[in-house]
Amino acid sequence: MAATKAEQDNLAEISVGDDPVSDAPVSRAGPMEVLKIRDFRWMAFASVFMVFGFEARAAVQSWLSYELTGSQAWVGVVNGVPAIAVIALSLVGGLAADRFPKRDILLIVRAAIVAASFLTGYLIAADIITVWILLALALFQGSVVAFGMPANQSFVVELVGRDKLMSASSLMQSTGMIGLIAGPAVAGVMIGVWGADSVYFLVGVLGVIGLGMLLLVRNRNVYRSDESKSAWQDIKDGMNFVRTDPMIRVLMSLNLLALFAGFIIPLIPVYAADVFEVGGEGFGVMMALFGLGGAAGTMVLVVGGDKSRKGPLMVTSGIIFGACMIGFAFSREYYLSLALLAVMGAVGLAYVITISVLVQTYTPDEMRGRVMSLFGMTMQLFALGFLLSGVLAEATSNELALVVGGIGVAIPPIFAFATSSELRRA
Repeated sequence: MAATKAEQDNLAEISVGDDPVSDAPVSRAGPMEVLKIRDFRWMAFASVFMVFGFEARAAVQSWLSYELTGSQAWVGVVNGVPAIAVIALSLVGGLAADRFPKRDILLIVRAAIVAASFLTGYLIAADIITVWILLALALFQGSVVAFGMPANQSFVVELVGRDKLMSASSLMQSTGMIGLIAGPAVAGVMIGVWGADSVYFLVGVLGVIGLGMLLLVRNRNVYRSDESKSAWQDIKDGMNFVRTDPMIRVLMSLNLLALFAGFIIPLIPVYAADVFEVGGEGFGVMMALFGLGGAAGTMVLVVGGDKSRKGPLMVTSGIIFGACMIGFAFSREYYLSLALLAVMGAVGLAYVITISVLVQTYTPDEMRGRVMSLFGMTMQLFALGFLLSGVLAEATSNELALVVGGIGVAIPPIFAFATSSELRRA
């Protein structure tokens, strides 16, 4: 029996993959076709503002931590400890993503982050801020991010489908790279001219704009977990899948390398201030070059589309990232260090995008939120790497901390590629 007009409209509203909601015909002709999907386009635009805010806040948070304490360890603590909140709550966030509309979760999470940004700006302007207050606010934002990450990652699949996931994920990263490049650069200039509080106020305003764009994205309820099961049983099912599936197990293990990749971030302001003596503006340029490299790398992936041989790409990216980190450790030339940061940005984002796409591709639809929450938990080791790097650098030297990080990133992918036939075929 033919569907009624209302039924057809409802099906169009929730369609994904080969027939997503669109205001133009979508074909497989090219990787940029995903931008013809209306809801994905608005989500990508919103990500520019949200990532700008996230990266600008991360940059000013690092600078403010160092300014308040003069300690590399405190920079690592303020940037790294919030990851503990993300790890503790990510499984609950993943279950929420499998049970509730993902766009609504994202709206609540991002509104909370906007409110925290305005509050931080006020506390700095009123000269109330301390490193302990800064840490508490960072912990709060880490807690809400635990719900946002799995919802954001699994929502993209619902908007575009599996067949366009590589292009969509790369494009989301590349649009976000606009914020990654501009955020730290603008933050560095604003710190020098108007102070750290101005950065937080700007982050809040841009966050409101991003929320408005996200409101234009229509909700989907395509993949839902079995709500007759208890929450604990749902969580156990997700953990058992990750433990028993050979490919997912290898990918999750490799994602643990985020711990060592994070060694570079808290030492960038230290090198800017003490090694190169370029101040806040120079620090902003260093972070911007890191982002510019990421933008270049993601655009290559966008143009390349959903190609095979993702495993070798991921392994090669890890090796290059580790080698560049070791080179940065001993560089005393500012422009050489900028080039190394750009390369690290390019291969680092290529690694993250590729492994994320592989995890989502090999995961059943109804379990994606929980699996991506576990993936997000391992990604938080990147932030814990901030903490470990800062402590290790203060106890020994900046160079030793970065060498340890570089070796930790470069060696394990080689071993995994040699021992996993699934990864070699991916």
